[in-house]
Amino acid sequence: MRWICHGVRRLAGKARAAVRGEDRGAVTAEFAMVLPAVVAIAALLLMLARAVTVEMNCQDAASAGARVAVTTKDNGRARAAAIEAADHGAQVSVSRGVGKVDVVVSCPVVPDPMHVLPTHVTGKATGLLQ
Repeated sequence: MRWICHGVRRLAGKARAAVRGEDRGAVTAEFAMVLPAVVAIAALLLMLARAVTVEMNCQDAASAGARVAVTTKDNGRARAAAIEAADHGAQVSVSRGVGKVDVVVSCPVVPDPMHVLPTHVTGKATGLLQ
């Protein structure tokens, strides 16, 4: 009986060694296959985060321009306030209507290499005149 248990243990040990030998390097190969996809997704997420940040800054600039336009009733000062609040390269338009002022700010976004994200984002704000 003792020799049967010993034989089973030897076979189990050989089976484990065979399995370990066949799987040697499989993790490295799987990692090498998955790594480019992970890097591409990480880069896309970083570019998307940048586009969202620029869009939020652009919207804040439009709001700042609308506030100045309502309080000073001067389109030039409103445009200057929006440009100052926006990142460099922003284009600002201020238009007045009946009882309101509209400020539109267009901000450039650094283009991504895959050309998936927009190259310009727009922020719009409307102020009501009193």
